[in-house]
Amino acid sequence: MGALRNTLAWLYQRYRPFFDRLPAAVGMALLFTLVEHSTGAFPVEWRTFIAAVILASGLALPLAGYILLIVALAYPLFTISIYVAALALSVLIIWAFLFPRHLTAVVLVLAVPLLAPYRFAPLVPLLAGLWWGEWAGVLAGMGGALWLKLFAGMCGATPDLTRLSAQTLQAERLMTRFHSANSLQTLLWMWEPLAPHPQALLLNILEVLGWGLAGYGIGILCHRMDRMARPYLGLLAGLSAALLGAGLGSLIAPLALGLFSPSALAISHIANFLIEWGISGVATAILYMAYRYLNRPVIPPSFRKGRAASGRSAESPSSGVQSGALAMPLASWSSPSPEEEQEDIIMIDLD
Repeated sequence: MGALRNTLAWLYQRYRPFFDRLPAAVGMALLFTLVEHSTGAFPVEWRTFIAAVILASGLALPLAGYILLIVALAYPLFTISIYVAALALSVLIIWAFLFPRHLTAVVLVLAVPLLAPYRFAPLVPLLAGLWWGEWAGVLAGMGGALWLKLFAGMCGATPDLTRLSAQTLQAERLMTRFHSANSLQTLLWMWEPLAPHPQALLLNILEVLGWGLAGYGIGILCHRMDRMARPYLGLLAGLSAALLGAGLGSLIAPLALGLFSPSALAISHIANFLIEWGISGVATAILYMAYRYLNRPVIPPSFRKGRAASGRSAESPSSGVQSGALAMPLASWSSPSPEEEQEDIIMIDLD
């Protein structure tokens, strides 16, 4: 079992570029598959082929896979609405120029609507802050929260981040609603769920800022955890700071500003918030443990085999040399001294 664990860590370190590109490549292929499956723009054979090409391109060169994803999504999004397609493709292209070296974070943000029904949406700011630092956590947290709110509003759900896990995001309703909308209606229908009145707009802004604070809270400790004697205590402190930041934006600040009264804040609402962030925190800790395990120092399998073989040959009885002979000083194997050579010559003359 120990050899298997060492082999897994060695494989990851030996093929690190492949495994580091794998999450983004799989995420891009999955995003295309789900969007195309919802729209039915391509036949099944073409869907499988395009997803495989995106996956292979993402493994070879992430930027190439991302460009292929944008090209492949153009027609499925066009079948929904030309205005939705124009807005979505514009944002994707801008992200390609702004974050060409952090496409994994971009894919993580794009996948947040897929994580929300399973209570894993807070993974976006937590993982971004843990992997890429505090400012990446801020950008990914705020971007993920805003994108999740927009998508939920377009699907007809309430764009409240603390209640989204109990709702179903129906993409069919989005397609039916925006298929016949003109450009002005598209913009208004996207904005209307976020700002039906000034108080709701302020609440949505505070929630977006809260996710940014969550990413900053865990990210500010990510560079220090490796230098700590007990890094898991640092991780616990980072998760606590992230929970405090999210709670500040979603619960504490709205209560302080009077956006809703304490009597309107149900216990189930608070429990749902704590459960969602608790589940995501546990998942983040598990991923961090796996990352530390895969990056620990290991001995290559070939070196271990060679060392084991040399040890067996040294201890073999057929060699005629006991294991203790390996500790014999090197002076015993040196050439004879000049005095010893002279004594040998004298003995020959006497004979």
